[in-house]
Amino acid sequence: MSTRRQPKIFTIPPSAPFLPTFVDALLAGRLVPGLDADADPLALARVTLYVPTRRAARVLPALFQARLGRSATLLPVIRALGDVDEDVHLLRNDGADLDLPPALPEMHRKMAMTRLVHAWEGALRREVLELGADAVLRTPASAADAAWLAGDLLALMDEMETEEVPWTGLAGLVPEDHARYWQITLDFLKIAMTYWPAHLADQGAMNPKARRSALIRREAERLRETPPAGPVIVAGATGSVPATAELLRVVADLDQGAIVFPGFDRELDDPSWQAILGTGEADDRAPVASGGVPSHPQYGMAHVVTGLGVERADIPLLASGSVRDRIVADALRPAETTDSWPALAAALSDDERHAAFAGVDLLTARNEAEEALAVAIVLRQAVEERTSAALITPDRTLARRVAVELRRWGLQADDSAGRPLDQTPPGVLARLAGELALGGLEPVPLLALLKHPLTRLGLPANEVRAAARALERAVLRGPRARSGTQGLLDGVRAARALAGAEGGGGRMPRWKRLHDEDWDVVEDLVARLGEALAPLEALAAGEVDGAGGETEIEAVALARAHEEVLRRLCRDENGDAGELYAGEAGEGLAAAFAEMFDADAAGLSVPLRDWPDVFVALLSGLNVRRRLPGDPRIAILGPMEARLQPFDLVILGALNEGSWPQRTRNDPWLNRPMKRGIGLDPPERRIGAAAHDFIEGMGAGRVVLSRSERADGAPTVASRWLLRLTTLLGEAQSKSMRARGDAWLELARAMDQPAHPPLPAKRPSPTPPVAARPSRLSVTAIETLIRDPYAIYARDILKLDPVDPIGGDPGAAEKGTLIHDILADFLESWTGPFDAAAEARLLEIGRSRFSQVDAFPAIRAIWWLRFERIASAFLRNEAGWAGEIVERHLEIAGAMELDLTPGRVVTLSARADRIDLRADGSHAVIDYKTGQAPSAKEVAALLAPQLPLEAAMIRAGAFAGVDPAIPVESLLYLRLSGGRVPLEVAERKPKEGDVGDLAAEALARTRALFAGYENPATGYLSRARVMKEREFAAPYDHLARVREWALESGDDG
Repeated sequence: MSTRRQPKIFTIPPSAPFLPTFVDALLAGRLVPGLDADADPLALARVTLYVPTRRAARVLPALFQARLGRSATLLPVIRALGDVDEDVHLLRNDGADLDLPPALPEMHRKMAMTRLVHAWEGALRREVLELGADAVLRTPASAADAAWLAGDLLALMDEMETEEVPWTGLAGLVPEDHARYWQITLDFLKIAMTYWPAHLADQGAMNPKARRSALIRREAERLRETPPAGPVIVAGATGSVPATAELLRVVADLDQGAIVFPGFDRELDDPSWQAILGTGEADDRAPVASGGVPSHPQYGMAHVVTGLGVERADIPLLASGSVRDRIVADALRPAETTDSWPALAAALSDDERHAAFAGVDLLTARNEAEEALAVAIVLRQAVEERTSAALITPDRTLARRVAVELRRWGLQADDSAGRPLDQTPPGVLARLAGELALGGLEPVPLLALLKHPLTRLGLPANEVRAAARALERAVLRGPRARSGTQGLLDGVRAARALAGAEGGGGRMPRWKRLHDEDWDVVEDLVARLGEALAPLEALAAGEVDGAGGETEIEAVALARAHEEVLRRLCRDENGDAGELYAGEAGEGLAAAFAEMFDADAAGLSVPLRDWPDVFVALLSGLNVRRRLPGDPRIAILGPMEARLQPFDLVILGALNEGSWPQRTRNDPWLNRPMKRGIGLDPPERRIGAAAHDFIEGMGAGRVVLSRSERADGAPTVASRWLLRLTTLLGEAQSKSMRARGDAWLELARAMDQPAHPPLPAKRPSPTPPVAARPSRLSVTAIETLIRDPYAIYARDILKLDPVDPIGGDPGAAEKGTLIHDILADFLESWTGPFDAAAEARLLEIGRSRFSQVDAFPAIRAIWWLRFERIASAFLRNEAGWAGEIVERHLEIAGAMELDLTPGRVVTLSARADRIDLRADGSHAVIDYKTGQAPSAKEVAALLAPQLPLEAAMIRAGAFAGVDPAIPVESLLYLRLSGGRVPLEVAERKPKEGDVGDLAAEALARTRALFAGYENPATGYLSRARVMKEREFAAPYDHLARVREWALESGDDG
């Protein structure tokens, strides 16, 4: 009776560099007895090597050449299997894949699955709402949500095909045991798994994961049926994929087959090993079957070795392990056997622990930015020391931060994961173009598109940027124009007309710097933009069908229109759009569009409004990698890419729960009981693989463990592996590791620190030369000079105008100007009674004035209803006053000169809303307020001196046509709010004396105020007498850095 040959299985401990150790062992004949590459130049050429990743396959040739000492060498056949997370593999042999259908392109898969999920979402809503099959569903599910859910379903399909779990297991799940939602999900999964294979058959294609497993199994079958004459070795694979495990079993049975495991633990005690496998013992010592510990790093290899029938002790080491290896392995032992930690700790002396971890630093940063800078400093130091170094982390944000920080020193480190396509310049432009064309030209994204480096619109780069800046000043800052490029063009023309109207330019500072040629450039820019966005905007024009619902458009047609929009946006002055698809990012976007164009058979149609979000979902998961290599001395790798790679220094970054190990999440399709019911591994299996990567990383000669105490502004929890390790090592050793890590943090904190502590800004009180100070101020500016002199300094001396926010709401000043103009036009032209005819005329004037701003719908929407109420109340008030008024002076301008010092004259100006001559022989000064009117106390204290100063100017004869001999008896505010009380008349009478005395006092104080500022030492103090001390919303408060000095001094005013 024949006996099975003992398989040749080896392992390399984490502390030994895997690939160099493997090459040395192979050349030394330890793996294949009798192999002598020096004596037989063809010996290596007969060897077939299987490694888990392409990166490992690329490293091996250089290692062989270095060990053999010659440049020309016949190397082994090296094939990459493709690990759990790596789709691409290099199994190509004797046409093994020629009769396999090709893999279905990923974009086609996403689009086809989105169609299925979108249809299911509609069915689910009908189920929940209990709608009949013929009922009209007015709230269809979002196609964008369907696209993201389709990605989750494809991930589940890939998981099942990787683990080779049949979908027939769904039938074994008992629907009554699960919630109603899960029953609906199960129904969908059954439908999807019925139609998906049919779709694959129609396309003559396979799912990529299924094809990979089929290739590996065919390779295994080929080796079993026709064993090669030379040695066959699998190095570095753990058997985590069932197909790979089958290949390992076949290789183990070959006469010249060998397997080399990475970091297989031969020394772990039996209770821990049994716990990992789920074959431990209960208190009565009877065997207990369980699922084992899938989160343990040895879980996958343990099951493979057990299946091969090999005892752990029979697996030889190809290199000696280290004390650190043993401590780390014990730290990660199953929870069931951690009660042995005290004995394990006592077995090692403090000196042994210290020696084992003398090369390990523990870096705990305050936040992610500090962690990234500290890690970059570590890598920079490694370059200085001429040692190889790598950051290994699953956190792509940390990886990108570190790559950016390294540029301080001119170091270009490539992130192995690349950059997400939708975050590259072409991807961002594509996203913006879709959002704007179909979303109504939101101002902020519109500026982002116009200022994007790829946007040209048939113009030189400098001209399109200048035109964008002009458009921003003219239209985009302030109320929004109507949606679409035509609405924007109407807004430009309306703004131009308003700016050109008499007095309009002076009232609208954001437009006053635009000349006629600037307006021409802005109109041309918007016209070019409309032409560029036309392919998508034309589709939007017909998106509503005859039944009032949204028309769904084929995704391929949308993609073609979207791509044409991008080409038009990027055409330069020579008509060339080649820059759009230049470089790695451009080629990635071109490939994505090409796959969309080829996916007609996917049958996806989506509502037009959903396309921008669907497009982003379709691009998700597509990454762009640099073709040019980065600095060869440093690397930034994910855990999978780092497998088997040797480095002198390894930084294990983002060691927080949720980052490394990554957070396990519930699947949107199958919950844990369902997964267990059909035979899928639990999510903890991935944690076990990540734990193995962590152990392998800990084997480097020098290791830095890094984490941040806060992420995204929230506290973090240290990785379970880190907590276990520091617990086992004890406080003394952990403190020593932290001290070494703190040294890196101190360097990071010192990097961007100024030489001296920052000093908070002092309350500004600038003292410009007297000649530069304003010699003319209006009566409204006098109040500003009293309350906040710094605002006068900024506006009238520095000539800084407040800038409206982009796409902001209509401002109070614009509202006041519009209402003032309407009322003035009416009173100037109307001579009849204030009756219904007067109201009709007033509303007619209002419509005419409002029509000038119809291009900005928010103005009419917010103000017109209020104006209608104001009009009615205003006419009632005028009817009541009609018998008392002899003459009205409307919007009348005046000025008076004040002699201050010899040769120095200043001018006080005003534009009174209204001065009425009354039948009693007095004047009434009236000011319209669409906002809050000053209180009686503020007027009496001359903190709001506008009306008293206008009264003083009347007495001085400053207003032409207004008799200065007639006294001013009334100071009135007409508050025109248009609210519940649309109009209020607020008279401001002084408690002591009369209006003439108050006016004289106001003029005297104003003269003294002007005189005070004739002193060169008198500064324009910020917020001298503000109305509300705890509000910092004045236009120039940010320029005065008010929050800084107010908080520092404890003085809010």
